[in-house]
Amino acid sequence: MKLNAILVEDEANSREILKNYLQKYCPDVNLRGEAATIKEGLAVIQKVEPDLVFLDVEMPVGNAFDL
Repeated sequence: MKLNAILVEDEANSREILKNYLQKYCPDVNLRGEAATIKEGLAVIQKVEPDLVFLDVEMPVGNAFDL
């Protein structure tokens, strides 16, 4: 079973690293979207309705708990 996932991370380099790890080690995780802010993350969650969210805890405007 494939899991649909999104990634919410403010640092572009960290997003790239995690995307590479997911592609290499997690073939059953389908990355369907990504966001750099809490606001963008909420929009992507509502659009994609993912099974899994990789979420940065501390971001410049808000944090994971705000989302």
